[in-house]
Amino acid sequence: MIIMISNTDIHEFSKSKSNNNFWQDKKIKNILGHPVKRVICDKQGKVILDIGDIISFRALEQIKQANELDNLFNSVYRK
Repeated sequence: MIIMISNTDIHEFSKSKSNNNFWQDKKIKNILGHPVKRVICDKQGKVILDIGDIISFRALEQIKQANELDNLFNSVYRK
């Protein structure tokens, strides 16, 4: 089976991917310094952020590695 991919397809894919990264980066900047309302754990069950902990750069790196960003975005406490 041969699949043909044009340069236009690749450009559109990379454009949409960079657009997604832009919005993800924007969301991350908005939640830094906010507390969480749920426990966020890594794949082994180790707690990264507990209830009330403040979102930091260090915690964000661990959460990215655990692929738990969506869970984090849904767990931010905003007044």
